[in-house]
Amino acid sequence: MKKVLSILVFLTLTSNISAQYDSISKNGEGFDSVFGFLEEGYFTGTINGILILENMDGSETVLDFQGSNAKLEIEKDEHNVYDLSFKKYSGQTTSGKTKILYETYGLANAFTIDIGGVNYKLSMIDGGCDLVINGLEYLYKKEIGTEYLILRFSKKIELWENEVVDGKKLWVKPESTITLAITR
Repeated sequence: MKKVLSILVFLTLTSNISAQYDSISKNGEGFDSVFGFLEEGYFTGTINGILILENMDGSETVLDFQGSNAKLEIEKDEHNVYDLSFKKYSGQTTSGKTKILYETYGLANAFTIDIGGVNYKLSMIDGGCDLVINGLEYLYKKEIGTEYLILRFSKKIELWENEVVDGKKLWVKPESTITLAITR
């Protein structure tokens, strides 16, 4: 009886952890980028859009990106485990005070906001690299000489300071959308 009870407790705890993880992630399906086959590279462009943030006290902050500088840095994976390279898209707000970083590797992604040197992040880039952030929709559109990466938040996404789950956090609210136009 004691053994059965221990198994039930373990299954319940595992189920709760799994359900929580499932709410922030979903299976990755890949990234349809023209830059996907590159091992290394550096490209520039612009970023546009807005991010609506909810702070821990419930207040909102709107970050605006209007033609600010953006870049894509492609860093070779020396071990070539799940992908040839890490793709790191970054940009800054119109004021230049806040920066974003969107990363892909394998079938996984990560999103970071740097506000005054403090990083808030959610990353699915881990040992499996097969999950993406649930609620962060991404779409690549190709045009002659440019690729557009459209990031749209379809649900509230929780980001943690320095990836500490029980530390300080903020949320990116739904309908936040940013577009990076990267020159090829």
